[in-house]
Amino acid sequence: MTWTRQEFLADVARTGVLSPEYAEDVLVRLAHHSAAIEGNTLTLADTITLLVDERVPVAGTPVRELYEVANHYQALARILSAVADGEPLATSLVRDLHAALMDHLTHDHGQYKTSSNIVSGASWQPAPPSRVADLMRQWADQTERQTANLDNEALLEAIAGAHIAFERIHPFSDGNGRTGRTIIAYQTIRRFGFPAIVQVTQRSAYIAMLDTQDTPALTRLLAVSLADEASRRAAT
Repeated sequence: MTWTRQEFLADVARTGVLSPEYAEDVLVRLAHHSAAIEGNTLTLADTITLLVDERVPVAGTPVRELYEVANHYQALARILSAVADGEPLATSLVRDLHAALMDHLTHDHGQYKTSSNIVSGASWQPAPPSRVADLMRQWADQTERQTANLDNEALLEAIAGAHIAFERIHPFSDGNGRTGRTIIAYQTIRRFGFPAIVQVTQRSAYIAMLDTQDTPALTRLLAVSLADEASRRAAT
């Protein structure tokens, strides 16, 4: 793997945004649920074995599945660094997150797509490659402006709407879902001090929300996630 647990914990300590214990708890759950939504077969227990114990959980596990989970070390560290430094949401941060998540998985990690892609089963088409750079600049500017100036339910609604819009642009050849969910983690840690994590058990409803652009439903999902996370952080 490209990062080790000790490197991750050292970055956590440097930023001071989350306690090491809570950061590791967030890491395991964010990595597991986000990867599992995309079809990764590692269980939560497997993810703990990989990220905390630093052992391959099951002999014969495809290397790709290991990277899909382990790359969250660097992705979460990048989020915490951005929060600690007061870094605004910009296309450079989005591309950094994608580069971290897709390291060793795609040849173009951190780069916008150069050919058209589709979302299996979706009722809509992603933006064409020729429009991605402009659309992403507009998306980042609007999203940063909204999330920097709104609070409470209006803030969550802006985060939900921005996530749906990001997935509609689908700026990368692969890894758009994972990147979009790490952006949610960045936005919510930045404003609330803890992340909203979409769980794999919510996958069907979540995908339907993206397909139908149901911002109110996704807002409610994020609100429930944050309420649960507030209790979890308090207990950590």
